[in-house]
Amino acid sequence: MFEVSVLTQSSELDRLPSDGDSSVRRPLEPNIFYEPWMLSAALASLSSQDVRIVVVRQRGADVTGIFPLQLERYYRGLPLPALKSWRHPYCFLCTPLLSATHAKDTLRTFLDWVDSNAAPANLIEWELVAADGLFNALLTEELSRRRGWGVRVQRYERALFDPGAAQTTISGRHLKELRRLKRRLSERGCYANRVMEPGEPVEGWIEKFLRLEASGWKGREQTAFASHDESRRFFARAATIAASQGRLEMLSIELDGEPIAMKCNFLAGHTAFAFKIAYDEQFSRYSPGVLLELFNISSLAERSSRTRWMDSCATSDHFMIDRLWSGRRMLGNYMLASRGPARVMVRHLHRYIAVRNFLRRLNRERHGPVSEVQSHQRPRGIR
Repeated sequence: MFEVSVLTQSSELDRLPSDGDSSVRRPLEPNIFYEPWMLSAALASLSSQDVRIVVVRQRGADVTGIFPLQLERYYRGLPLPALKSWRHPYCFLCTPLLSATHAKDTLRTFLDWVDSNAAPANLIEWELVAADGLFNALLTEELSRRRGWGVRVQRYERALFDPGAAQTTISGRHLKELRRLKRRLSERGCYANRVMEPGEPVEGWIEKFLRLEASGWKGREQTAFASHDESRRFFARAATIAASQGRLEMLSIELDGEPIAMKCNFLAGHTAFAFKIAYDEQFSRYSPGVLLELFNISSLAERSSRTRWMDSCATSDHFMIDRLWSGRRMLGNYMLASRGPARVMVRHLHRYIAVRNFLRRLNRERHGPVSEVQSHQRPRGIR
């Protein structure tokens, strides 16, 4: 009843009927970064190699699963092909998008495809995948049926905001200091918090955000969206499409009508994803980024009936968000292999890493320092 197809072009994604796509309309777990319109914007704008968007659908019916992957010809220095989560620099979650109605059949169809000769590799590595919800439970159940598979899981946490819980973990003393900074900032001009209104033209917000982000350290280090034409096109296209669907939230702190801090969030049903934040470094002494985050928290609390939680999309040890948000969500890296040398490697990965590190140390002692390749670590987002 289900079939697999592999897409490689943004134009192919554009032809997916997103409005009627059950994996988007009723997802098992939301992931804004893997919805077709966001994937299309990334494929069209950002450089990529060997990207394979694996799509599962009912024959003649809706798409029920979207699995964005990238083919690696050599995995960890070994001549083993592997399919890894496609994770461009602005993708902060890699949970596959599954229809809630057909999740079990969809995941089973995908894993059968991995184990078949139709797939280019029978080794899968998923990074940044939700590890404490319905997808993890479903995957665990399905893998229990496939006892011959090699499986390794690495878990870690990152900040999550729950409007129903305590609004912030920040101390009273720190809040008092932030209120003082806000008063001092107000003395320098007309201070205002703003949220983009429904139907308001998004182009002005996009341009202001691009300009503000490029004015600071991200601009100096060439990591701002405006630093490269491809990333600028991606952000403009993704934000414009999201705004047209009512799924973009832009907030700002303004001084005399000019933004000194801005934040961009994406919405997916009852969830939200904190995407990017920028601030004017001329006002660093007033902590405008923290003040904006407090405004974001109060905005979330006001609409708690509509937005149940917000994913920080930050690293697991983010210096600001971890202090402000008490909630945590569990993420994981999943390594799966169905057969052959890949299965052996997954089952004995710790031994392989130990032998590889020993050989590197031996090589350094004989030939002097060489460039180090990092061992397997959790992925870290660019914020």
